[in-house]
Amino acid sequence: MKNLLLLTLLFLSCLSASAQHLIKGRVVDAQTNQPLEFVSVYANTTTIGTATNAKGEFALRLPDGKYELIVSFLGYEPLIYQVNTGALPPSVLFKLSPRQNELKEVVIKGTRDKQWYDNLEVFKERFLGKDAFGRQSRLLNPEVLAITFDPETALLEVKANEPLQVQNDALGYKITYLLSDFRYYGRDGYVVYLGYPRYELMEGSKSKKRRWARNRQKAYNGSLMHFMRAVQQEQLEQQGFNLRRLHRTPNPNRPTDEEIAAARAALRARGSGARIEDGDSISDILSRARLPKVIESLDINPVPYSDYLQKDSTASKLSFKGFYQIVYTGEKEEQGYLLQESMFNKRQPTFQTSVLSLQTDAVLLEPNGNVSDPLSLFVEGYWGWEKLGAMLPLDYQPALAK
Repeated sequence: MKNLLLLTLLFLSCLSASAQHLIKGRVVDAQTNQPLEFVSVYANTTTIGTATNAKGEFALRLPDGKYELIVSFLGYEPLIYQVNTGALPPSVLFKLSPRQNELKEVVIKGTRDKQWYDNLEVFKERFLGKDAFGRQSRLLNPEVLAITFDPETALLEVKANEPLQVQNDALGYKITYLLSDFRYYGRDGYVVYLGYPRYELMEGSKSKKRRWARNRQKAYNGSLMHFMRAVQQEQLEQQGFNLRRLHRTPNPNRPTDEEIAAARAALRARGSGARIEDGDSISDILSRARLPKVIESLDINPVPYSDYLQKDSTASKLSFKGFYQIVYTGEKEEQGYLLQESMFNKRQPTFQTSVLSLQTDAVLLEPNGNVSDPLSLFVEGYWGWEKLGAMLPLDYQPALAK
């Protein structure tokens, strides 16, 4: 029995080793063709990365799959290279172009007044998150940010002339985040951001490593990554997920946005001392403006995988119209999530509930839980509340798979 176990372990070890693919190449300055040393080369959203040597050379081993290889160096425009381990070239040559200085000048000249610091706190809350793990994450170099806020549209935009440095003390990761886009729409309460993070394991005592392992497992359970992996395995219910159709229809009793804006303008035109009598059309419109924009109804019938998942020998694809409600029954909501809903109408925590919709006809899925175009997914509810502080690298594997 012991010999059989040893042979099995050796076979699995050989299988794992054979699944590693080597990609190598050089990085040079696009203008001078001189090699660049210490350039960061990493697989997007993983712990897999390296740096170039004095000759500009690098070598990186990747597991099976498709990756975005990020080539980043201070003072140069980053490169994003699509990699398929099934068709790797013998070698690649990356030519980096010097970065223009416009953004750096904006960052340097930008005033650091009270408004800037207030906007910085808004950015950190919407980027790192307000959950337990987000609150234990720190942005180490906020000085590289260029923050603009438009009071007319309540749009907060953030750019950076250097990669952001984040330390996640809850999960034990140092994250180098190449921020591409960040927009927070204050009036609608949603955020859109895109970037290319590299994860590095932090050093710590045995007790810290045990705590980080527990927290990573907790972060994984019920996450979007967990859901995407379970979808492809067709094991949603076995792993604690319930997926149901969510129907949304416009509320016929709520005035249109145009009617509400016109009523508010008419009220302002009457002056600050004007009184609104019962039955007044303005009073009626503004009172109904507080009604929800849509009416929701949930179809309690299970949804077959064939309605939203398409698979063949080479790929998996998520494709559907409308909205799906996803409930994770393995964990309940944090108290912080309830507070962001309402500080006054308190309720007891229930199972974590999210809503998923697509902005495109379909998205390709990777076995590691990645999607081909992250901006094609629109998440609401619990997944929308969790941010970078609760996210894990794509090469993370749970110790106790659910």
